[in-house]
This record gives sequence, C-alpha cells and structure tokens, in this order.
Amino acid sequence: MGILDAKGLQAQLKKGQIENLYYFYGSDLLQVENCVKKLITQVTGSADSDSVTRLDGASLNLSQLADEAELCPMFADYNCIVIHDCNMETMREDARKSLREILENVAENTVLIFYVTGFDIYGGKTGKNKKPSAKNKTIIDYIAKNGTVCCLEPKTPSAMASDIVISVKKRGCTIERSAAQLLAEECACQTLRIQQEIGKLCAFADGGEITEAMVRDMVSPQLETTVYALTKAVIRRRSADAMHAVDELLSMRVEMPYLMATVAGCFIDLQRAITARQSRHTVQDVVTDFSYRFAFAVENAFRDSSGESTQHIVACLKLLCEAELKLHTQSVDERVLFERTIVEMLRQ
Repeated sequence: MGILDAKGLQAQLKKGQIENLYYFYGSDLLQVENCVKKLITQVTGSADSDSVTRLDGASLNLSQLADEAELCPMFADYNCIVIHDCNMETMREDARKSLREILENVAENTVLIFYVTGFDIYGGKTGKNKKPSAKNKTIIDYIAKNGTVCCLEPKTPSAMASDIVISVKKRGCTIERSAAQLLAEECACQTLRIQQEIGKLCAFADGGEITEAMVRDMVSPQLETTVYALTKAVIRRRSADAMHAVDELLSMRVEMPYLMATVAGCFIDLQRAITARQSRHTVQDVVTDFSYRFAFAVENAFRDSSGESTQHIVACLKLLCEAELKLHTQSVDERVLFERTIVEMLRQ
C-alpha cells in the first residue's frame, strides 16, 4: 500500500480496507497515538478492546509473537497485535531475521501493528530530508510493500490553523485565523503542544476570543521560534534582543551540538533566500529545490534577508562553524562558547 499520512489512513479505513501489517511513526507523537487508536477501533470496535494483544517492543519475545501471529480469532473478525517501540537498531541480527520471518507468515486474519513514540527513529538526524535509521527503515520498507506505513509529521501552519479554530470552538471560545496560525508556528505545528496551549488559552479567554496578543503573551517559547528570533536579532544587530533569546535558549537545556546546528540551519535558510533573490528565483523554487516541508520558513527567510549581504551571512556561518569545531575538539564551557559566538556575530 505504501506510506500514508493521517488523511490517507482515514480514507483507507472509510473504505473498510484492513491490511495485515501496519507501521506508524513520525515527529507528531499525538498524531501517531491517535491514528493507532483509530485503526484499533476499526479492527476491534474499541480503542481499548480487551481482545487486543499488546507487546512491549523494547523486550519483545519473538516466540510469543510468532505464536500470537498464527492464532485464529475465536470471537472477533481479526486477531489484533500491537507492538510499541520495537527498535531494530538495538536487536541482534538473528532476532531481526526471526522477526522478518514472522512478518512473512502472518495469518490471514491477523492485524499486526507497530508504532513508535518512545525513541528517535531518525537516529538523531534533523532537517528537511531526515529518514528513519537504516535498520528501522528495513522493516518500514517491507511493511510499506506488504501493508501500510503511516508517517505522521506536523501539518503546515495553514492546515493546522484550521484544526485549531475547530478545537477552540468546541471549547466554547473563538480565535482569530491569524492567531491560530501564529499558535501553530509558535508550537512548530506539534499537535500535543498545541492542545496543551489551547487548553491554557481557552481557560484564560473564558468563552471569549483568543487574539494574537494573547498567543504572544501566553504561549511558552519553543526552540525553533526562539532560534528564529535570535537569528532575526543578530542580522538586525539588536544586541539586547539577541542576548534575551540566548538566555531563553540556554534555559531550555538543549544539547549544544543540536542548538548550534539549529541556529546554523536558520542562517543557511537566509543564505539560500539571498542567493535565490539574486538569481530571480521564487519562494516556491527554494521550497521545491531543497525539499522544505513548510513554506513559511522560506517565506520568513526571504522577508528577513531583504537588504542583507551574502558576506554578512557567510561571516556568521563561519563563526558558527568555528564554534562547532571547538565544541567537538576542545574542552570548553559550552554556554560561554555559545554566548561569545553570538556576540561575535553581532559585531559582523
């Protein structure tokens, strides 16, 4: 069947199509959980059905799984088995081969569901072209060919804004469309994070309207949005704003290599935007050529890079590269290194 998103899975279920093998993963963990529940409900009639066999993938007993996968259901249409967090990277080679044999011999009335929410299936990879780690990708590719795989990544801010408007309305409040999109961007389109913030905003609005000002004042800063604020402050040489963003980022206790890479990513976006503008290319050209999932990141880069020179951005990137090299080759105070690097970038 291949790889679907949430909408594709919903369409498949509406047609009554049930596969023997499923695999769910992605960065939007709440979507992963919700899609698994929808599938289980379709298969058994209830997301909490007692007839479902639930196995811990971290300590998977392959003999038990093989026995369960061959059982014929007695009082239901399907024998449903759910395996949570089976990480192929931590399994021995012989165990991976045994699991593959089990998948190849699943009984006709068995539905075997794998889903991941408890480990990083991307193996630490980030960016626009991240893929599952090699050994996990092997099982994903097999199930994509012989069943259904669902990759649940965050929606675009525009699409998420529509969901936010509906969710807020159900809670007895209203929200401006612009505020809904801002909330989506502030939360990096993460469903779980958005639902938490909606609960807080609706409690404050108390049946009234949620405005952009309320979102800006009440929504806790996220890594991506704070890095974006830092980048904007640096290229505009606003020292106070930049150092405020630095303090917020350091308070998040993000691993420094990841933080450095995220900041560098924002400056690379700016460099691409400047180069594209000089070559008379559009936002959509950049989105397509570099496989961006969210166009708003490129739109922001085009807007913020207006009037900027390539030399300025390159100088900032060079400082970030030097800092990363020190981070990986020398014994340094990571906080001091990061702060000094930002100060040097402000001086460019």
